[in-house]
Amino acid sequence: MTEFDDLCREAEDIDFETRCAILKGKSQEILPLLSEKSEDGESGADILSTFLFSAMAADGRLCREEYDLLYPLLSSFLGEKINYTDAKKAVGAMRKENREMKKISEDMVGVLAEFSEDLRREIVLVIMMICAADGKISLSEKLWIKKLLF
Repeated sequence: MTEFDDLCREAEDIDFETRCAILKGKSQEILPLLSEKSEDGESGADILSTFLFSAMAADGRLCREEYDLLYPLLSSFLGEKINYTDAKKAVGAMRKENREMKKISEDMVGVLAEFSEDLRREIVLVIMMICAADGKISLSEKLWIKKLLF
């Protein structure tokens, strides 16, 4: 068992309330740092929402637990309410656009490369919390997370 697998297992074992608290706290820490790093005019919220949507789409489906976990953050970032059905459609559309998802993932790796190791670690922790929301980090999610870790 690798250290990465151990981290995944720990993320899977966290209860929903703790997961929500971690996600909220880490997002509040990360947002100002992302805003400082933005070179192309994207806000920290835009950058983080891209990571959040990509994490939701990493296994090709959106479960209710992921939606419930992310709804407060997405509502505050997007400035509008998005219901579960519409969120599922958005995630499904992202997965159908396989080339676009691959490009987004490559862009995300490039963005992460510009950040400090501490900030990368915090972002990956948030992503793991999202991917583990249904109690399991799938193989496709693990592979995607490993790409982000380079």
